[in-house]
Formats: sequence, C-alpha cells, structure tokens
Amino acid sequence: MIKGAAAYPGLRPYDTNQAMKTRPRWINTVSSALLLVGMATAWIIFAPMQFGGQVAYVIVNGNSMEPLYQPGDLVIVHRATGYQVDDIITYLHPDIGPVIHRIIGQQGDHFILKGDHNTWTDSFLPASKDIIGKAWIHLSVAGKIFGYLRIPWVLSILVACIAAVFLFTVIPAPGGPRSHRDRQVRKDRQPAMKTILEKWDDYLFVLAAIAVAAAVLAVAAFTHPVTLTLLKDIHYEQHGVFSYSAPGSDPLSVYGGTGLQTGEPVFHQLIHKVNYQFDYQITSGSSIHTQGTVRLIALLSAMDGWQQTVELQPATPFSGSSVSASGVVDLDALQAVFDDLQAQTGIQRQYFTINIVPQVSLNATIGGQVITENFTPQLQFQIDPFEMQLVRPDPTGPNPLYPIKDGLIKQPYTEANTLSLLGLHLQVLAARWISLVAFMLALGGLIALAIPVYRKMNNEGEAARIQRKYGAWLVRVSKGLPGREEHVKDVVTMDDLARMAEKDGRPILHAVKGQNHVYFVQDAGIVYRYTATDADPEGTS
Repeated sequence: MIKGAAAYPGLRPYDTNQAMKTRPRWINTVSSALLLVGMATAWIIFAPMQFGGQVAYVIVNGNSMEPLYQPGDLVIVHRATGYQVDDIITYLHPDIGPVIHRIIGQQGDHFILKGDHNTWTDSFLPASKDIIGKAWIHLSVAGKIFGYLRIPWVLSILVACIAAVFLFTVIPAPGGPRSHRDRQVRKDRQPAMKTILEKWDDYLFVLAAIAVAAAVLAVAAFTHPVTLTLLKDIHYEQHGVFSYSAPGSDPLSVYGGTGLQTGEPVFHQLIHKVNYQFDYQITSGSSIHTQGTVRLIALLSAMDGWQQTVELQPATPFSGSSVSASGVVDLDALQAVFDDLQAQTGIQRQYFTINIVPQVSLNATIGGQVITENFTPQLQFQIDPFEMQLVRPDPTGPNPLYPIKDGLIKQPYTEANTLSLLGLHLQVLAARWISLVAFMLALGGLIALAIPVYRKMNNEGEAARIQRKYGAWLVRVSKGLPGREEHVKDVVTMDDLARMAEKDGRPILHAVKGQNHVYFVQDAGIVYRYTATDADPEGTS
C-alpha cells in the first residue's frame, strides 16, 4: 500500500480539500472579472466627495432630527440636481460645520430649514452652493462603527484586507495549472493563434470585465432620463417714481425761485392745487411682454379710522414695460371735505392723512412664463389747515419717492442629463451608446475567442482533456504502477476513477509511458487504473 510521497520520489505536496474545490478555469476567470468590476462600481457609487465621488458620510451627533435620526446614526448623502421642500439635506454652516435638517421653505435663492425635533427654524439660510447633498441611505448606529474606521490603525488594517482580497482573488497565482498547460501549446502554431491559445483566460478576463462594466454602465444609463427638466430663476423688478409740482406757486420767496419741487412741503396759502405723477416700469434680464391697467387715487384718512377715496385717474389700459399716471389734488376742495366732516361729527382733528396710491395691475410674459402682478406703492402726506408735508416712515430706509418691488419666477428648461463618475461627467445619451458599443465589442470578442478555444479543446487528446478537467487532483509520479499486476483493476472511464479518489479524498497518481498516460488510485491494496493514449504532444507533460 502506498503512503504519501515516500513510495514515489518526486511526488509533490497535495491538498485534497483544495482539489475537491476546483472549478473550471473560465468560472474563476469570469468571477475575478465580476469582482474587479463590482469593486470598481462600488467605489464609483460610494466614493467620498473628497476623492471625487458624489456622496458624503454624515454621522448624526445631536437630537434635532429625532425620531427619524438618532445620535450615532450614519446618513449617506449624495449630490442632487435640485432641492425642494421636505427634502432632508446636509449643508455647511459657516460657524457650526455640517448640519443635517429638513427644508421647510424657500426664500429667493436660499432655503429655510428646521430640525424635525426643533421648534425654531435655522438662522442660517443656505443657498444651493452651501448644500453638501440630499439624504440617500440611513444606517442606524452605523455611525459609531464608521467613526472607528476613522482611527488610522483601523483604517490601515481595512485597506490591507481589501488589498489582500483583491490580490488573491483577481490576480492569478503563478505556477498553477495554467502555467503547466501554457507549455503544452503546439510549437507549429501561428504566433497570433499561439498567443491567443496560450493566454485565452487573460483575454477572457479582459473581455468579461469589459462586458460586465458595459452592462453596469448600461443599467445606470438606461435607468436615467436622457434629459432633465430643471428650473431657472428669473428675476424681475417693478419700480416707480413719484413726483409732484405746483405750476402756480410763488417762485420768488418761499421756493427759491424754482417753484414747488418734489419732497418740499405744500403751503395752503401759496398753493391750491398739486399735480401728482407716477412713472412705472418693469424690467428683467429675460424677454418681457406686458399689458395691464393703471389707476391713480388719493386715499384720505384720519387717526380714528375715517377714510374716503378720491379718484385722480381712472383705470387706463396700457401695454409695454412702462406707463405713467397723473392727477390733480385740489387742496381747497380737500379742506372743505375735512371742515364738513368735523362740523358734522363735532370732532376737531389736528391733521388728516392723504396717500397717493397708484394701482398697477398687469399680465406679463417674462422668459416665456405668464405672471399676474399688482403694484400699489403709497406716497403719504400729513395735511393740516396750514400745510401738507411728505411723511418718511423710516428716514434710514428706502426712499418712498422711489418704490421698488422685486419678483422671482421659475422658468423650466431642458438640458442633457449626465452621469457623474468620480468627478467626471458623461452625458446619459453618450453613456448609452458607449455601453452598447462596448458590450457588443466584448460579446464579439468573446465569440471570436471561443471559436479557437473550442476547436483546440475538441482537437486535443484524451490526456489533455483529463488534465484540464482533473488537473488539480492529479499528482505526477516518476515511476509506474506499485505492486504486482494481479492487484491492478482497470476502470472503464476516468470519471469512475475520479469518483474512487473523491470517495476517500485520495489523489489521482499520474504516470507517463511513451504515448500512454496511466492514472491510478490505490485503495485497500488494490490499484485502480485508467489508461489514456494520446499521440498529441499537448497531452504530455
């Protein structure tokens, strides 16, 4: 009975467990390609922004987002093309750092945010440029584990483990069955065909990797729309100019020879009628078409709530981006109204208020967007029996003579959608074509590779086929059968011999005698043998 290498000089060490786990070469090659592309895809999807990726890893520290997020949770955020109300985002606060809160409103180009657990809104209103990303994946308590990974020595061990997995899985080990078979290629083959047959698994690895990468790119490209409809901010501004004058005023003494000028008080003894004018204009950086009506009124009022309206110019249609309205206020007629009111009510009032109010109503098309707007600024005066004086509500604030109203509308526009790959941007349409072309080329390459490999496998001898199928089970020995011939039993097929070896975990011993390849397994003093005749040099060592 043969025991180990002692009975056969040159018997190489043999690992039965490893032999029984042997898989076909092409499965290992394709698996390696899948692993490589999978690792690359995972890196592209989850690469941090610091390394050109599209995601950031946020560890929740406070309780402002409870009960959704707890301290120690990990939230993965990713960049988005736009943000809207109810999105949970992470933005960079200039004093605090990253803050993860929910959008509850928008103010122009800035967003209003609030923590779900808070009763107040954030004092800082971030713009789009301040936003790191939108919440994507939530992993409870994973933040604590992720925090440990930031420790340098833990991170070093993790990187070493990943590198080891990559090296041992993707890079083939030297000197294995492939090296043995590489030496078996015919010497008389053409150089190109010889290279293909020698390194077919290398070509398979490359083509499989291209095919898988193309498939991954195709999934990403065909699950994203070719174009995106986005919203662009269009600003517009309505502004006006109030002015008033009194052509019949005393030009020499009180008003310095120039007559009543806008902003000056109106003295009743000198001026009896005042001309008011309001000039309106709407402007925008985009094309604008407007039409509407303009009206001018004087609103009389007193501190006790009394009001009366005097129309200075009725509603007048206009078109275009500018219009003017004007009217005359008769101060003597106003004083008569005030005197009659006080006589009938018996209440003496120190002064009354008069507001000059233009009422602009318009329908406008700005940048292709239809809006309806009203612009009703007021110019206020206090009037008593002696003078009418302009009121400035806030001396440090805007000048009431030049009212301004800003507006913002969202204009939809279409642009090509892109995929972000480690800081690079590829249009979705181009990605679709690239993935299809790459996949078809890889598929064509696989077919072209399969033809000569298939022919080679069909033309090889039986010994070569046995070597390919059971190579990891075979142990070359330098001499023939052990024991006497009467203790030898021939089996019908090599598969029968392999089952004998697998039953007890024994190696299959392999000896070469000229063109005969003898395979045998010894069990309980009996040698089971299978003989293959192979005239093809590829089947020999």
